[in-house]
Amino acid sequence: MICYECHKAATRQEAVAICHHCSAALCPEHATLLKDPMTAQYAVGKTVVLPLLARIFLCSVCREALRQDRQ
Repeated sequence: MICYECHKAATRQEAVAICHHCSAALCPEHATLLKDPMTAQYAVGKTVVLPLLARIFLCSVCREALRQDRQ
């Protein structure tokens, strides 16, 4: 599979990841790896953050879109 961002720039680079949000194929240059906290829901509305973090790959468009609420 070819990286979507490279394809738009008229180059070809093999994809190594898929964007978690939009599912675009991404090469190492265009993939951003984030750590995502996992939570567990317990009775009486208690939420606990678990010790292990999950991996999430995002493209630059989705990464910036998700940062909008932090500005």
